[in-house]
Amino acid sequence: MKTTMTIIKCTLMTIAIACISCSKDGDIGPIGPQGEQGIQGEQGPSGEDGEALGIPGPQGETGATGATGPAGEDGTNGADGEDGNANVSTFTYDLSTESGATIAITATALTQDVVENDLILGYLLKNENTYTPIPSSIYAFGLNDNSDIAVEIQLNRYWMFFYEVGTENFKSVTAGQLDELKLVIIESNSTTSGKSNKGDILSKMKSDGVNTDDYYAVMDYFGLNF
Repeated sequence: MKTTMTIIKCTLMTIAIACISCSKDGDIGPIGPQGEQGIQGEQGPSGEDGEALGIPGPQGETGATGATGPAGEDGTNGADGEDGNANVSTFTYDLSTESGATIAITATALTQDVVENDLILGYLLKNENTYTPIPSSIYAFGLNDNSDIAVEIQLNRYWMFFYEVGTENFKSVTAGQLDELKLVIIESNSTTSGKSNKGDILSKMKSDGVNTDDYYAVMDYFGLNF
């Protein structure tokens, strides 16, 4: 009987301990008052200079642009230059052995720039003393021997076409009827507004009273030898 009571007591104590272990924790209590601030510690030693150690600090931002200064005074105008003259070249080609209704002269002076921009005047020499401008209508080779002459200018080529007067029928010339061809090339002048063209040159010559059909007047105008 005594043994049985002892077992019962132990069992009850075990159950009580298990119940206490499984119970929930209680609520957290309120936060206590803040304690007083502690005494400030002593200041530590200064750090070493970064730049002195070769470690520069970050670059600062660029400052604002300053105001533009006043404009300087205009300089004195220079003296006017002398009026320039056109650059003129002449080229002579022997025609004494040429024949046919079409004659093509190789002229290396006729570059693409010259053909497109410069004024090209052509003159045929006859009887060693008479220059006739071409293209020409009714070119007189002699008594009752006339021709119309057309011209075509290409790169490195100067073409002459001979026709019966007033028609489109070709007319051949014989060797010895022509003496020589003379080309006068008047270069376009460079200006502030661009490059003057051949039309500008013709207008200037006409306004100066020069007849471009007159070979001698053209030579005199540019101060060239006949």
